[in-house]
Amino acid sequence: MERKLHIWSWILIGALLLPLFQHLTNIPNKRNLKGAVVVAAVPEFSSHDWFEGEYQPKAEKALNDRMGYRRTFVKINNQVSFSLYNKIYAGGVVLGKENYMYETNYIKAYYGTDFIGDAVIRDKVRKLKLIQDSLSARGTTLLLAFAAGKGSYYPEYFPDKYHTEKGPTNIETFVELCKEEGVNHIDFNSWFLSMKDTTQYCLYPRTGIHWSYYGMVLAIDSLISKTENLTGMVMPAFEWDKPVLSRKYRSSDKDIEEGLNLIFRVNRDKLAYPKVHYPEGKADTVKSIVIADSFYWGLYNLGLSNRAFHDGEFWYYYKRIYANHIDKEVPLDEVDRMAKIEECDIVILMATEATLPDFPWGFEEEKVGCMIDD
Repeated sequence: MERKLHIWSWILIGALLLPLFQHLTNIPNKRNLKGAVVVAAVPEFSSHDWFEGEYQPKAEKALNDRMGYRRTFVKINNQVSFSLYNKIYAGGVVLGKENYMYETNYIKAYYGTDFIGDAVIRDKVRKLKLIQDSLSARGTTLLLAFAAGKGSYYPEYFPDKYHTEKGPTNIETFVELCKEEGVNHIDFNSWFLSMKDTTQYCLYPRTGIHWSYYGMVLAIDSLISKTENLTGMVMPAFEWDKPVLSRKYRSSDKDIEEGLNLIFRVNRDKLAYPKVHYPEGKADTVKSIVIADSFYWGLYNLGLSNRAFHDGEFWYYYKRIYANHIDKEVPLDEVDRMAKIEECDIVILMATEATLPDFPWGFEEEKVGCMIDD
């Protein structure tokens, strides 16, 4: 009996020392948690902070964030909370019915609780119409693209406590006023909704916040066709093979799920993954700038800017520039925005319903003053 107690004591001591061992040696290699995880910085020691009691809590937080096997312990805790209590640890994320996952801003956008008002949107659209006309006179086309939103697509899976009376929404008002003012636009939100009961493949993943991989392929094809129609220019052919169905998600199809840091996968539907092609032989001559939120990342990674457009640039939230011909991101303030825009054949503004309260992120104000002739 005493021998067994000694054995179990050494096993317990070894288990307690394992986190320290990994912390000191990084064996096995420590991997980071997914999502918006901020690791506390190691504080700089000072006698003042020490005696004031300010250094100790900062050091404790930094040490805790770097503890060995922390990722494993966090995932175990998150999995237990999710499996037993339907509780998740991710800021701004809502777990809906049947494990459909949302961000709160999409629920607000569906019900219109984030509605910025008809007058505000009308002012923005009228300014964009002036910009469109001004750019057109210089040979540049302006196109607004309203990406599909998960809140509008799957409201039936909202948790009951979020149900409220539906009012006017930003996306419906933007689209209506774009039609009224004659602003070039594509309404992907309404298009996806019209296909909801008939589409062969899923357009919105259960555990992601962006449109599915297959949905992105449809969006690319539509944007290329619309660009050709508006500019009169011919773009490279865009083709895709018959999709392969899989529950092993790629791209952003599991972006919310990854941020939950669980051990086991959440139940998944089969999603379609077509292989895309831009056949060689036709030059990419259409120059573009896309000013957009995160919904453009998937299209960008599938080659829309680089393969379909000529050295196309992605201006993320009208703040930073990404492009294949640029080694790293460039702050927008460091370039001549007006010159770049006037060199383009088309400027595309893209946003989903959740980011429309701030859309188009100051573009309408800056351009009205700088580009429209008196």
